[in-house]
Amino acid sequence: MKVIKVLSFLLLSLVAMGVQAQGVSVFSKDGSRVDYLDSQIDSLVFFEKTPVQLDVPETVESVDLGLSVKWANCNMGAQQPQEIGAHFAWGELETKDIYDWSTYFDPDCKEISGSISGTGYDVVSKVWGGNWHIPTLADMQELCDKCTWTWSELEGQTGCLVTGPSGASIFLPAAGTKQGQSLYLSGSYGSYLSGQIDSTNDFYERSLVFFSNAQHWMETNLRDYGQSIRPVCN
Repeated sequence: MKVIKVLSFLLLSLVAMGVQAQGVSVFSKDGSRVDYLDSQIDSLVFFEKTPVQLDVPETVESVDLGLSVKWANCNMGAQQPQEIGAHFAWGELETKDIYDWSTYFDPDCKEISGSISGTGYDVVSKVWGGNWHIPTLADMQELCDKCTWTWSELEGQTGCLVTGPSGASIFLPAAGTKQGQSLYLSGSYGSYLSGQIDSTNDFYERSLVFFSNAQHWMETNLRDYGQSIRPVCN
């Protein structure tokens, strides 16, 4: 990250131009504005945002839990099991800064019906390739029903240790959910996308969610939320 402290330079430049500094207005992409008086500002910091790496990490493993599919040992966008990785709106192929209907690729929810697993709307299948894909509803239900869930911690990150019939385990970080520009409930809640649209309302999809008491179930969530993805392979 490149960091430059520039406040002193800016103030000196304004004085040199004979302009009295009053303050700074910051405009966001969503149209909001925040004003700061010069007396409130200690420094201005500019940085280069590090892009999220979505490619298959070298550390990825396919874990045989004794279920119908094998599960990746880390989230998409993560390099290690304890990292929360990236968040995705359902059916989208990239991460973004704002997660709401104004930025969603299909705001009328008319473009997709059924399951996206293994299709052109499946970011796992598109980016990781091979036999990797976003879990189907059946894959998620099996993980929910046939495994033992334990609230746990790995390298400082809280989440659930999910142990399958084979005795093998995967760790699902409590990565929270993104709504608008904010990340909510990180560390106490996990929400993982399946490839299945809700059968009764096209504006919703089916996710596997869990809380800090390790309670977990299949939930119906709005498609524009930013949620985690744990890839699976055949």
